[in-house]
Amino acid sequence: MSAKIIAVVNQKGGAGKTTLAMLLAGSLADRGKRVLVADADAQNTALHWSGMGAAMGVVFPAEVEDVSGEEGKLHKALRKRSEEFDYIVIDSPPAAAASVTVSALRVAHLALVPVIPSPLDLWASVRIREAIVLARHKNPELDARLVVNQLQLNTLLAREVLGMLPEFGIPMLAANLKSRTAYRQCAALGASIQSLGSRAALAVMEVDALRREVEDLLRGR
Repeated sequence: MSAKIIAVVNQKGGAGKTTLAMLLAGSLADRGKRVLVADADAQNTALHWSGMGAAMGVVFPAEVEDVSGEEGKLHKALRKRSEEFDYIVIDSPPAAAASVTVSALRVAHLALVPVIPSPLDLWASVRIREAIVLARHKNPELDARLVVNQLQLNTLLAREVLGMLPEFGIPMLAANLKSRTAYRQCAALGASIQSLGSRAALAVMEVDALRREVEDLLRGR
């Protein structure tokens, strides 16, 4: 069976693309799935994440590879490897019009757009919405969801922005990621959230909920 391909995309840097990609990939891999993280961002943050644990004997459970050099040919490269994995998660650069982002959206079954609940982040995400609409001309089966990241429900601004998101034109995942130290610890340790165990119990619950929702969306694809 060919891999389910998920592109994590946004126009704005700092929205949490790599965090979302690595948390999701780690959760899927910890559940026994064969997972590739295709690091399409020339900064290679996902690759650095997976390498952080080497000195401490920590092995990230998914494969992580630099594919940024594929640029506009990424969709062809990933199709050739789709039989090797159950899921491929693409960590895209912060550029909606970049050839590698366009190529990622061309091959993906699902685009996840992480959004920090602030007006600036929402405005910056408009261009990725347009890129998704354009991608559907060649990939009509492409589905898309917003993923709220670094959520702080106790702030009025966050609540106001959340109220605006239904008008954005891309549905929201019910699951979201709150602002938690555990997610930064994962990156520092080169680990998946599940590997932190009971000290990250709330974060594990959040990521598990997100993974289950993504799996449900991709079931039957």
